[in-house]
Amino acid sequence: MNPAAPTPAPIHDIVGPVWFFPWPVWVVVLAAAGLLLVLGGLTFLLWKLFTKKTPPTARERALAVLESLRSSVSGTEPYAFGIVVSDAIRNYIHEQHGLHATTQTSLEFLEEIRANPVFTDNEKAGLSVFLEKTDLLKFARAEAGESEMIGLLETAGRLVRGEVQPGAKKGAKS
Repeated sequence: MNPAAPTPAPIHDIVGPVWFFPWPVWVVVLAAAGLLLVLGGLTFLLWKLFTKKTPPTARERALAVLESLRSSVSGTEPYAFGIVVSDAIRNYIHEQHGLHATTQTSLEFLEEIRANPVFTDNEKAGLSVFLEKTDLLKFARAEAGESEMIGLLETAGRLVRGEVQPGAKKGAKS
């Protein structure tokens, strides 16, 4: 007898790949975009929180005070106006140039800057006139109209910005 040959196993057709991922592709893409958006937002918020803002300069602070005074000049009493505008300039000079403008009388301060090369002759003259007018408002309680107070604000603004009066030379230092 003929030994029986083993029967070959039946051959089945090859099946294509089986998708084993539990979610459709569009859900995965949408979730990834959402995650990136959330991470980007958190990164931006943390960056804004931890980056240090540069503090305003002495010039910027003084100009801000002067601008706030400009908007309220019509309802301000001349005495209070004189105090605030004088303090703004004196604080600016103290912070910007290191001079003792906040602790000296006007005469002492003007005497100190007489030989100081930081200020031009024109700026010294402007400071002298400015301090004289504000001293009149503060100590003599002189009356001042709106136009006079606006003129003081403009003078103070020019002093802070370092602008030269018309006809004066910027390079003239004493």
